[in-house]
Amino acid sequence: MKKILILSILLFSLFGLTSCDKEEIETYKATNNIYFPLAVFPAYNNAPLIDSTGFSFSFDKSNVTGRIYSIPVQVQGAVSDVDRQIKVSVDPSSTAILGTHFSLPENIVLHAGREIDSIPVRVNRTLDLKDKSVTLVLNLEENEFFTVNMKDRITNVLTQKKIHYTRFKLTFTDKLMQPIGWQAVFGVFTAKKFFLMCELMNLDPEMFNQAQGSPGLSIPETLYYASFMKRYLADQKANGNTIYEEDGKEMLFP
Repeated sequence: MKKILILSILLFSLFGLTSCDKEEIETYKATNNIYFPLAVFPAYNNAPLIDSTGFSFSFDKSNVTGRIYSIPVQVQGAVSDVDRQIKVSVDPSSTAILGTHFSLPENIVLHAGREIDSIPVRVNRTLDLKDKSVTLVLNLEENEFFTVNMKDRITNVLTQKKIHYTRFKLTFTDKLMQPIGWQAVFGVFTAKKFFLMCELMNLDPEMFNQAQGSPGLSIPETLYYASFMKRYLADQKANGNTIYEEDGKEMLFP
């Protein structure tokens, strides 16, 4: 009788443990959140997290009338075997004009089998961009396929600066400005210096629309570019062919 009682207690204990284990491993079912992944995952090693970016057409050839700028989007949830439509709205704060400065596809989708896709924005090189910059702000909206529950995150307590997961800002212009990839080792930025460096070393000017550390803009590479240009200018000067800037000052690399 005593043995039967002990066995019964052990069996009840085993059933209790099994029940707890089942409850603990029950699958969590969440909604399918859509968001801009550049605010969560860096585009490359040591890249900053961003919810905005920009570029200038001024580094493009004169026959370029526009470009497709692809903004990555990602789903936090299940991958589907069918295309799912993404709802996007243009924020009222945008200064870029739909149909003039940019256009969006009629249907924007996260394609079947993908966790990451992109929103292809057609950006037009209009004449007014020679004198100004315009900004396009896109908001991801909830629909029957996706939710937008990822909340903005404060990145600086003092300034209350936020990084946005469901809002992305794209600024563009055709004015020649110092690109974000221009480094201090190149000295003061001028258009003549910039294009001469690109021409001599066969560098794509568009590359300098990226931040330091991007492909082609590592620290060793930028140091090499500066060293090459410094030697080139010194050689030209030694041969009686000093290179000058547009304002008549001698071109210098520090």
